[in-house]
Amino acid sequence: MRPERGTALPRVHCGSFEAEQFWRPEGLVKLPGLPDPAGRRMVSAMDELLFAFCREGDTLLTRRPMDEAHLQYLAELGFAFRHNGLPLVENGANPHLSVPELLAALRRSDLAECLPGDGILEPFAVIPGTEEAARVLGLNCPVPPMGVITRVNTKVYSAEMRDRLGLRNPAVTVRSSGELAAAGRALLAEGPFLIKDNYGVSGQGNLLIDSEGMLERITAHTAGQEKKGKRTEYVLETLLPKAYDFSSQFHVGEEGSVRILSVQRLANSEFAYQESYTPEPLFLEELEERGYFGLMESIGRELHRDGYFGHVCIDSMGLADGELAPLVEINARKSMSLIKHGLDQFLQEAGLQGNLRSCTLPSLPPGLVFEDLLAVMDREGVLYRPGRDGGVLPLTANTLTVNRSADHPFKGRLYICSAGRDREHGSGYTERLFRLLESLSLEFTR
Repeated sequence: MRPERGTALPRVHCGSFEAEQFWRPEGLVKLPGLPDPAGRRMVSAMDELLFAFCREGDTLLTRRPMDEAHLQYLAELGFAFRHNGLPLVENGANPHLSVPELLAALRRSDLAECLPGDGILEPFAVIPGTEEAARVLGLNCPVPPMGVITRVNTKVYSAEMRDRLGLRNPAVTVRSSGELAAAGRALLAEGPFLIKDNYGVSGQGNLLIDSEGMLERITAHTAGQEKKGKRTEYVLETLLPKAYDFSSQFHVGEEGSVRILSVQRLANSEFAYQESYTPEPLFLEELEERGYFGLMESIGRELHRDGYFGHVCIDSMGLADGELAPLVEINARKSMSLIKHGLDQFLQEAGLQGNLRSCTLPSLPPGLVFEDLLAVMDREGVLYRPGRDGGVLPLTANTLTVNRSADHPFKGRLYICSAGRDREHGSGYTERLFRLLESLSLEFTR
């Protein structure tokens, strides 16, 4: 069962995972990229993952009502929370509005059945509309000023923090196509480098430059947008010889305290998040010996000095030469790895640990029902149930079906946590799930 809250105020969890797009100011140059409406719809349904933070008496507000079969499964595991039964998006509403903006457009009476009498709004990330949503819903929501939020979440700020703390800093900030061309040529003479959009996230907003021809094309693309009146804000970074990725999660209190919450090992693909898994105790001991946690506390204190408080995720790397790149990026919000930490707390009660990841199904039959998928997983012994030594916990349902169409196959994504005694044991259940999907003639990409 989930731990009881005791006397603390209940919390109302909500959020939009594409926070960076709401922090991004108007008029900035964008790096080339193909639009992906189906992918964006799947991201919009990721707010279901926030159930991992819910405790007894909490509420989870999602853009779309959660699937009833999924809710029943989570309740059987011990995740007890209130939730909205109707979509936050009404017919005719702007589909690009964030969840806080949608909540701010409602009345408290619209959600009276699932809201506590008094409580705290807990957003995934503080974005425009958050404070107004809290006011409308009659909830407390102490957050930093939006100007602080947008500043500390930029790639430029992360680079400046490295200098402030005396860390190795391979970054160069450029603010025009001319600066991009000059700085890019200098970096390219030493090897490949990355162009990072100042408000980019995961696999979006990063470009690997490994030839003069590519640099020239991106410079021309940038110059073309500048002629239309747009501003350039890029960070260029030498491509370091990475051996592995990991991240740390901590919380900065309003009074300046820094509380380390977890460290997660990461598997990334093409600069995009792929998996979070539990590090070995020896890895944590090594980080402690190398002063990593002290450095995270220093970053937290510097963030507080700049006016920030709240959740933080720091992306870090281990390099091929054995050195650490402890500060790759600052994400001043909650994160996928913090969700993994929430699931860890649940699984620890059964002596298990989890691997958090997703698989994308590029083509699904229109008749697919999530309840049927749960039933097949359960029948084949793949689904995690209390008392089993492991299994797969399906973490989302709407991400799988949000692109449903009656006319043609649709694209979906399933987020899962594979539980086991260790990573290898849990990964075995992941492989069993993939074999099951194949047996159902469902194509997927890991």
